[in-house]
Amino acid sequence: MSLDGYAGAETVGLVMADKLGYFDDAGLNVWIGRPAIPSSTVYYVATRMDEFGITRLPRVPIARENGLPVVAVGSVIQEPTAAMIWLKDSGVRTVADLKGETIGLPEVPYLKELLGVVLEDAGLTLTEVTVQPVGYRMVPALLKGEVDAIFGGSPNIEGAVLASRGAEPVVKRVQDLGVPDYEELVVITREDRAAADPEAIGAFMSAVKRGTAAAVKHPRAAATLIEKSAEADPQATRGEIEAQLKATLPLLSRTGRLDPGKAGGLLDWMREQKMIERTVPVSEVFGREGGGITATPPGT
Repeated sequence: MSLDGYAGAETVGLVMADKLGYFDDAGLNVWIGRPAIPSSTVYYVATRMDEFGITRLPRVPIARENGLPVVAVGSVIQEPTAAMIWLKDSGVRTVADLKGETIGLPEVPYLKELLGVVLEDAGLTLTEVTVQPVGYRMVPALLKGEVDAIFGGSPNIEGAVLASRGAEPVVKRVQDLGVPDYEELVVITREDRAAADPEAIGAFMSAVKRGTAAAVKHPRAAATLIEKSAEADPQATRGEIEAQLKATLPLLSRTGRLDPGKAGGLLDWMREQKMIERTVPVSEVFGREGGGITATPPGT
Protein backbone atom coordinates (compact mmCIF):
# COMPACT_ATOMS: atom_id res chain seq x y z
CA MET A 1 0.00 0.00 0.00
CA SER A 2 1.07 3.61 -0.55
CA LEU A 3 1.06 6.37 2.02
CA ASP A 4 0.56 9.98 0.96
CA GLY A 5 3.76 11.15 2.60
CA TYR A 6 6.39 10.00 5.06
CA ALA A 7 5.54 7.25 7.52
CA GLY A 8 4.98 9.13 10.74
CA ALA A 9 2.58 10.28 13.40
CA GLU A 10 -0.49 10.53 11.16
CA THR A 11 -0.02 6.98 9.85
CA VAL A 12 1.34 5.50 13.06
CA GLY A 13 -1.56 3.03 13.23
CA LEU A 14 -0.35 1.46 10.00
CA VAL A 15 3.30 1.54 11.08
CA MET A 16 2.43 -0.26 14.31
CA ALA A 17 0.15 -2.75 12.55
CA ASP A 18 3.00 -3.57 10.18
CA LYS A 19 5.84 -3.76 12.70
CA LEU A 20 3.85 -5.57 15.41
CA GLY A 21 2.48 -8.19 13.03
CA TYR A 22 -1.17 -7.19 13.17
CA PHE A 23 -1.56 -7.39 9.39
CA ASP A 24 -0.01 -10.87 9.50
CA ASP A 25 -2.46 -11.84 12.25
CA ALA A 26 -5.28 -10.78 9.94
CA GLY A 27 -3.96 -12.98 7.14
CA LEU A 28 -2.79 -10.01 5.08
CA ASN A 29 0.57 -9.54 3.39
CA VAL A 30 1.00 -5.76 3.49
CA TRP A 31 3.94 -3.73 2.20
CA ILE A 32 3.97 -0.02 3.06
CA GLY A 33 5.70 2.49 0.81
CA ARG A 34 5.99 6.23 0.23
CA PRO A 35 5.35 7.63 -3.25
CA ALA A 36 7.91 9.94 -4.82
CA ILE A 37 5.13 12.51 -5.26
CA PRO A 38 2.33 12.70 -2.63
CA SER A 39 -0.36 12.88 -5.32
CA SER A 40 0.61 9.50 -6.81
CA THR A 41 -1.17 7.33 -4.25
CA VAL A 42 -4.62 7.58 -5.84
CA TYR A 43 -3.20 6.68 -9.24
CA TYR A 44 -1.32 3.69 -7.82
CA VAL A 45 -4.49 2.31 -6.25
CA ALA A 46 -6.70 3.02 -9.26
CA THR A 47 -4.28 1.24 -11.63
CA ARG A 48 -3.80 -1.78 -9.34
CA MET A 49 -0.19 -1.03 -8.52
CA ASP A 50 -1.34 -1.01 -4.88
CA GLU A 51 -4.37 -2.57 -3.23
CA PHE A 52 -4.70 0.12 -0.55
CA GLY A 53 -3.59 3.70 -0.14
CA ILE A 54 -3.78 6.67 2.22
CA THR A 55 -5.08 9.95 0.89
CA ARG A 56 -7.04 13.03 1.92
CA LEU A 57 -10.79 12.58 1.70
CA PRO A 58 -11.43 15.52 -0.70
CA ARG A 59 -9.27 13.75 -3.28
CA VAL A 60 -11.71 10.83 -3.55
CA PRO A 61 -14.67 12.59 -5.24
CA ILE A 62 -12.24 14.51 -7.47
CA ALA A 63 -10.55 11.27 -8.49
CA ARG A 64 -13.90 9.69 -9.29
CA GLU A 65 -14.87 12.63 -11.48
CA ASN A 66 -11.63 12.01 -13.35
CA GLY A 67 -12.57 8.38 -13.96
CA LEU A 68 -10.45 6.76 -11.23
CA PRO A 69 -12.51 4.01 -9.50
CA VAL A 70 -11.39 4.51 -5.91
CA VAL A 71 -13.47 4.57 -2.73
CA ALA A 72 -12.75 5.41 0.89
CA VAL A 73 -13.09 2.44 3.22
CA GLY A 74 -11.75 3.65 6.55
CA SER A 75 -10.81 6.70 8.59
CA VAL A 76 -7.28 7.45 9.83
CA ILE A 77 -7.39 11.13 10.87
CA GLN A 78 -10.89 12.09 11.99
CA GLU A 79 -10.82 15.87 11.53
CA PRO A 80 -9.26 18.41 9.16
CA THR A 81 -5.56 19.02 9.75
CA ALA A 82 -4.76 21.04 6.63
CA ALA A 83 -3.77 24.59 7.50
CA MET A 84 -2.15 27.81 6.34
CA ILE A 85 1.09 28.29 8.26
CA TRP A 86 3.50 31.22 8.36
CA LEU A 87 6.14 32.40 10.82
CA LYS A 88 5.35 34.95 13.51
CA ASP A 89 8.25 37.23 12.54
CA SER A 90 7.23 37.28 8.85
CA GLY A 91 5.04 40.35 9.20
CA VAL A 92 1.99 38.38 8.03
CA ARG A 93 -0.95 38.79 10.37
CA THR A 94 -3.89 37.51 8.32
CA VAL A 95 -4.40 35.52 5.13
CA ALA A 96 -5.12 38.81 3.35
CA ASP A 97 -1.54 39.91 4.10
CA LEU A 98 -0.29 37.17 1.75
CA LYS A 99 -1.15 39.28 -1.30
CA GLY A 100 1.92 39.31 -3.54
CA GLU A 101 3.65 36.63 -1.46
CA THR A 102 4.71 33.05 -2.23
CA ILE A 103 2.77 30.12 -0.79
CA GLY A 104 4.27 26.63 -0.77
CA LEU A 105 2.09 23.60 -1.47
CA PRO A 106 2.72 19.86 -1.37
CA GLU A 107 2.17 18.33 -4.79
CA VAL A 108 -1.45 17.36 -4.17
CA PRO A 109 -3.61 18.79 -6.99
CA TYR A 110 -6.84 19.68 -5.16
CA LEU A 111 -4.98 21.75 -2.56
CA LYS A 112 -4.46 24.52 -5.09
CA GLU A 113 -8.22 24.67 -5.61
CA LEU A 114 -8.78 24.64 -1.86
CA LEU A 115 -6.23 27.41 -1.47
CA GLY A 116 -8.19 29.42 -4.03
CA VAL A 117 -11.33 29.08 -1.91
CA VAL A 118 -9.49 30.13 1.27
CA LEU A 119 -7.93 33.12 -0.49
CA GLU A 120 -11.29 34.20 -1.91
CA ASP A 121 -12.75 34.20 1.59
CA ALA A 122 -9.93 36.61 2.54
CA GLY A 123 -10.60 38.85 -0.47
CA LEU A 124 -7.77 37.51 -2.65
CA THR A 125 -7.42 35.32 -5.73
CA LEU A 126 -4.80 32.82 -6.83
CA THR A 127 -3.52 35.37 -9.33
CA GLU A 128 -2.53 37.66 -6.46
CA VAL A 129 -0.11 35.16 -4.92
CA THR A 130 2.68 32.94 -6.25
CA VAL A 131 2.03 29.23 -5.74
CA GLN A 132 5.23 27.20 -5.34
CA PRO A 133 5.13 23.36 -5.29
CA VAL A 134 7.51 22.19 -2.55
CA GLY A 135 6.64 18.48 -2.25
CA TYR A 136 7.94 17.06 1.02
CA ARG A 137 10.05 20.19 1.70
CA MET A 138 7.40 22.32 3.35
CA VAL A 139 9.29 23.01 6.58
CA PRO A 140 12.71 23.70 4.98
CA ALA A 141 11.11 25.92 2.33
CA LEU A 142 9.44 28.05 4.99
CA LEU A 143 12.47 28.24 7.29
CA LYS A 144 14.82 29.13 4.43
CA GLY A 145 12.54 31.90 3.21
CA GLU A 146 11.84 30.20 -0.12
CA VAL A 147 8.13 30.71 0.59
CA ASP A 148 6.27 33.13 2.85
CA ALA A 149 3.66 30.60 3.97
CA ILE A 150 2.76 26.96 3.44
CA PHE A 151 -0.70 25.59 2.80
CA GLY A 152 -1.72 21.97 3.19
CA GLY A 153 0.67 21.30 6.03
CA SER A 154 -0.79 20.63 9.45
CA PRO A 155 -0.35 21.98 12.98
CA ASN A 156 0.39 18.50 14.32
CA ILE A 157 3.14 17.73 11.76
CA GLU A 158 4.75 20.79 10.16
CA GLY A 159 3.59 23.02 13.00
CA ALA A 160 5.09 20.68 15.60
CA VAL A 161 8.40 20.47 13.73
CA LEU A 162 8.63 24.24 13.32
CA ALA A 163 7.98 24.78 17.03
CA SER A 164 10.53 22.13 18.01
CA ARG A 165 13.14 23.94 15.88
CA GLY A 166 12.58 27.19 17.73
CA ALA A 167 10.43 28.87 15.12
CA GLU A 168 7.11 30.43 16.05
CA PRO A 169 4.53 29.13 13.58
CA VAL A 170 1.21 30.88 13.16
CA VAL A 171 -1.37 28.25 12.23
CA LYS A 172 -4.72 28.96 10.58
CA ARG A 173 -6.66 25.72 10.27
CA VAL A 174 -8.92 25.30 7.26
CA GLN A 175 -11.94 24.75 9.52
CA ASP A 176 -11.31 28.27 10.83
CA LEU A 177 -11.08 29.58 7.26
CA GLY A 178 -14.54 28.53 6.09
CA VAL A 179 -14.00 24.84 5.27
CA PRO A 180 -16.47 22.35 6.79
CA ASP A 181 -15.52 19.49 9.10
CA TYR A 182 -14.27 16.34 7.38
CA GLU A 183 -11.99 13.35 7.93
CA GLU A 184 -8.54 14.36 6.68
CA LEU A 185 -6.86 11.03 6.01
CA VAL A 186 -8.69 7.94 4.79
CA VAL A 187 -7.84 4.48 3.52
CA ILE A 188 -8.77 3.94 -0.12
CA THR A 189 -9.04 0.93 -2.38
CA ARG A 190 -10.55 0.20 -5.77
CA GLU A 191 -14.32 0.12 -5.98
CA ASP A 192 -14.39 -3.42 -7.36
CA ARG A 193 -12.10 -4.68 -4.58
CA ALA A 194 -14.28 -3.11 -1.90
CA ALA A 195 -17.42 -4.69 -3.33
CA ALA A 196 -15.90 -8.13 -3.95
CA ASP A 197 -13.98 -8.62 -0.70
CA PRO A 198 -15.45 -6.69 2.23
CA GLU A 199 -13.97 -9.23 4.66
CA ALA A 200 -10.44 -8.28 3.63
CA ILE A 201 -11.31 -4.58 4.01
CA GLY A 202 -12.65 -5.24 7.50
CA ALA A 203 -9.57 -7.26 8.42
CA PHE A 204 -7.28 -4.50 7.18
CA MET A 205 -9.06 -1.81 9.17
CA SER A 206 -9.13 -4.02 12.27
CA ALA A 207 -5.35 -4.32 12.08
CA VAL A 208 -5.03 -0.55 11.74
CA LYS A 209 -7.36 -0.12 14.72
CA ARG A 210 -5.11 -2.41 16.79
CA GLY A 211 -2.05 -0.50 15.65
CA THR A 212 -3.61 2.82 16.61
CA ALA A 213 -4.54 1.51 20.06
CA ALA A 214 -0.98 0.27 20.56
CA ALA A 215 0.45 3.67 19.59
CA VAL A 216 -1.87 5.48 21.99
CA LYS A 217 -0.89 3.12 24.81
CA HIS A 218 2.83 3.06 24.02
CA PRO A 219 3.81 6.37 22.37
CA ARG A 220 7.53 5.97 23.06
CA ALA A 221 7.58 2.57 21.38
CA ALA A 222 5.63 4.09 18.49
CA ALA A 223 8.23 6.84 18.17
CA THR A 224 10.99 4.24 18.06
CA LEU A 225 9.27 2.28 15.28
CA ILE A 226 8.71 5.44 13.26
CA GLU A 227 12.34 6.44 13.77
CA LYS A 228 13.49 3.07 12.44
CA SER A 229 11.10 2.99 9.48
CA ALA A 230 12.70 3.21 6.04
CA GLU A 231 9.71 5.32 4.92
CA ALA A 232 10.04 7.95 7.66
CA ASP A 233 11.40 11.46 7.14
CA PRO A 234 15.20 10.99 7.28
CA GLN A 235 15.62 14.56 8.56
CA ALA A 236 13.23 14.17 11.51
CA THR A 237 14.85 14.00 14.94
CA ARG A 238 13.59 11.85 17.78
CA GLY A 239 12.33 14.97 19.53
CA GLU A 240 10.40 16.06 16.45
CA ILE A 241 8.83 12.63 16.06
CA GLU A 242 7.72 12.66 19.69
CA ALA A 243 6.32 16.19 19.30
CA GLN A 244 4.36 15.14 16.22
CA LEU A 245 2.99 12.08 18.00
CA LYS A 246 1.90 14.10 21.02
CA ALA A 247 -0.01 16.48 18.77
CA THR A 248 -1.43 13.77 16.51
CA LEU A 249 -2.55 10.94 18.78
CA PRO A 250 -5.75 12.78 19.86
CA LEU A 251 -6.69 13.20 16.18
CA LEU A 252 -6.44 9.54 15.19
CA SER A 253 -9.63 7.64 14.52
CA ARG A 254 -10.02 4.99 17.21
CA THR A 255 -12.66 3.00 15.29
CA GLY A 256 -11.57 3.41 11.69
CA ARG A 257 -15.19 4.07 10.75
CA LEU A 258 -16.08 6.79 8.28
CA ASP A 259 -18.70 9.39 9.17
CA PRO A 260 -21.34 9.74 6.41
CA GLY A 261 -22.64 12.99 7.90
CA LYS A 262 -19.25 14.71 7.74
CA ALA A 263 -18.64 13.39 4.24
CA GLY A 264 -22.03 14.58 3.02
CA GLY A 265 -21.36 18.09 4.28
CA LEU A 266 -17.95 18.13 2.62
CA LEU A 267 -19.29 16.90 -0.73
CA ASP A 268 -22.06 19.49 -0.76
CA TRP A 269 -19.55 22.23 0.07
CA MET A 270 -17.13 21.07 -2.63
CA ARG A 271 -19.95 21.23 -5.18
CA GLU A 272 -20.92 24.74 -4.03
CA GLN A 273 -17.29 25.83 -4.39
CA LYS A 274 -17.07 24.21 -7.83
CA MET A 275 -14.28 21.90 -6.71
CA ILE A 276 -16.41 19.10 -8.17
CA GLU A 277 -18.90 19.47 -11.00
CA ARG A 278 -21.83 17.45 -9.72
CA THR A 279 -23.50 16.47 -6.50
CA VAL A 280 -21.86 13.22 -5.39
CA PRO A 281 -23.77 10.82 -3.13
CA VAL A 282 -21.88 9.68 -0.05
CA SER A 283 -22.45 6.05 -1.03
CA GLU A 284 -20.43 6.61 -4.20
CA VAL A 285 -17.42 7.91 -2.29
CA PHE A 286 -17.60 5.32 0.48
CA GLY A 287 -18.41 2.36 -1.74
CA ARG A 288 -21.09 -0.20 -1.05
CA GLU A 289 -23.73 0.67 1.55
CA GLY A 290 -22.33 4.09 2.30
CA GLY A 291 -19.20 2.82 3.95
CA GLY A 292 -20.71 -0.10 5.85
CA ILE A 293 -17.87 -2.22 4.53
CA THR A 294 -15.62 -0.68 7.16
CA ALA A 295 -17.45 -2.42 9.97
CA THR A 296 -15.09 -4.19 12.33
CA PRO A 297 -15.41 -7.98 12.18
CA PRO A 298 -16.95 -9.65 15.25
CA GLY A 299 -14.56 -10.57 18.02
CA THR A 300 -11.96 -7.88 17.30
